[in-house]
Amino acid sequence: MSDGGEMIGAGRRPPGVTSMVGYRSMPAPGVVHRGLPSSKLVFIVSRDEGVVVDGLPANPVVLAGMHTAASAIVTPTAQAGVQLAVHPLAARALFGRPAAEIDVSTFGGVEQLGRRAVRLHERLTETRSWSSAFGAIEDDLLAAWDEDMIPRPELVQAWRLLENGASVAGTARAVGYSERRLQALFRAEFGCSPRTIAQLMRFERVTDLIARWVAAGSVGFLADVAVTAGYSDQAHLTREFRRFAGVTPGAWIVEEFANIQAGGHRRDGPSNHDDNDY
Repeated sequence: MSDGGEMIGAGRRPPGVTSMVGYRSMPAPGVVHRGLPSSKLVFIVSRDEGVVVDGLPANPVVLAGMHTAASAIVTPTAQAGVQLAVHPLAARALFGRPAAEIDVSTFGGVEQLGRRAVRLHERLTETRSWSSAFGAIEDDLLAAWDEDMIPRPELVQAWRLLENGASVAGTARAVGYSERRLQALFRAEFGCSPRTIAQLMRFERVTDLIARWVAAGSVGFLADVAVTAGYSDQAHLTREFRRFAGVTPGAWIVEEFANIQAGGHRRDGPSNHDDNDY
């Protein structure tokens, strides 16, 4: 659900956080950005009135479970904040509830986290550097982390097997469950079936590959990238891409090319900006 603005990479990450970046975008009235589905949870804390998604009122704190359809994001005014991808296995430990119980329709972090979200947003609006903004997020998540809330080991193992390309049937056998039992546990914990999650993982792999190949200047690569990502052929890729993104891979490349090419300020690496350039 990145808005395509300038991205700033965080260094230290609390448990369960797979990425944490700062964003700063210029106003783009009338422009709609396509936020792609993900097998991770989305957690955004803004420094302003918030993010506008799917025509809903601006959310100062966005918290969304795994979504399987693209979202429409607009930036009518300049915006800045911190966006995180959070592993669904960490949802209980960080947010006190399984990923399946984190709303995917309203994106309302304040409604779901209450005063905690309000305090975090207030703290971010007072920060004056990316370091202090990242620090505020890290402090909140590290304070919330509850090791006892990690899901059962079988679910952790099943997720890792799917991530490594195992079939649903093979995954169920490996963890000692029937496919039906595994499906029930995944839906209760994550809100999606193992098959859908495996497809989302593959979709994420292919969008990452496409982004890197476009940035490298490759031409006519979709057939190769489809096989590399685990699709049977380019037609298979196109069908599944249209299902999750709502457009073909080629149309998405046209939409996102500027975002794919954009550089950024990294907290843990070379920077084109001072830390206080916020």
